[in-house]
Amino acid sequence: MTERPLEKIYFVHEGLAAYPEIAAYQSFFVNTFAGEEIRPEALASRPDAAKALAWHMMGFYPRRGPTRFVLHDYRSLSVGRWHGLKDGIKRFFCARPDLRVFQNVEMAAAMGFRDNVPTFFLPMGVPASILSLRKEPVAEPDCDFCYIGVLSQERQSWRMIDSFLKRFGTSKSFHLYGTPEESIAARYRDRANVVFKGTVPQEAVFRALRRARVAVNYFPDHFPHRLQTPTKLLEYAALGLRVLSNEHPQSRLTVARYGVRSLWGRSADMFRDVPDALDWDDNAGFDPTPLLWPSVIAASGVPEAVEALCGGQ
Repeated sequence: MTERPLEKIYFVHEGLAAYPEIAAYQSFFVNTFAGEEIRPEALASRPDAAKALAWHMMGFYPRRGPTRFVLHDYRSLSVGRWHGLKDGIKRFFCARPDLRVFQNVEMAAAMGFRDNVPTFFLPMGVPASILSLRKEPVAEPDCDFCYIGVLSQERQSWRMIDSFLKRFGTSKSFHLYGTPEESIAARYRDRANVVFKGTVPQEAVFRALRRARVAVNYFPDHFPHRLQTPTKLLEYAALGLRVLSNEHPQSRLTVARYGVRSLWGRSADMFRDVPDALDWDDNAGFDPTPLLWPSVIAASGVPEAVEALCGGQ
């Protein structure tokens, strides 16, 4: 029997961000390839690198490294000052991979590669465990609004919270999951109805979300965030929740593509027109199957491309 040139996938990242999709990738390929999450500096010591694919969650990788195959996965683009320069450096100085993956066409266009590397689009997804969570009985609500995600100055998270306070004052509660930057936490320290719940395990957050009357999908409408799909919107819909969203291009596209229900508000003041009765249509009847990671990965064409490496070299 001819030996396969690819036996293992190393999911490589620098540990600067959370990548819940890695668990989904590993689970999808578990019956085909061994998988391991790893830092880039540790790859050189792996004796099986000659039969491995390095699946890079993209940062800056100017060398291919020791693995036989390389895949570059752009889950996001650079943020902050000089973001355009940072992405330009990646465009011209990152090593050429065998495969390249983006969340969507818009992100690929923004990076502007012209090197004919096979390119695939793998959107964000949600864990299949959500299906069982949807079936669990729900306790009485413990807050009016709930948000999960980054809480930072760069994402202008204060716009969302200020709008909530301007509209509802102290009459409704807002729980926020994620670790806030100190400036954000300090700004609302004396607001008893704005509660920062910190970072907790994913399933605990999902259960907490189901006890909120409304799940808040705020995502900044500036580059590069306007090109990215808010994962929280997918999770809210899959959990069957009532959603409030700010105007955001990829949120609008996602709602239209999958038939998600949401109330909309302007990014600068998203709570302004929210009614006192939090009773608009929820997503209890929404079928989350197309959003589940196995469905999303299978539909992307990436599994076939990875498998093709086994017969192509």
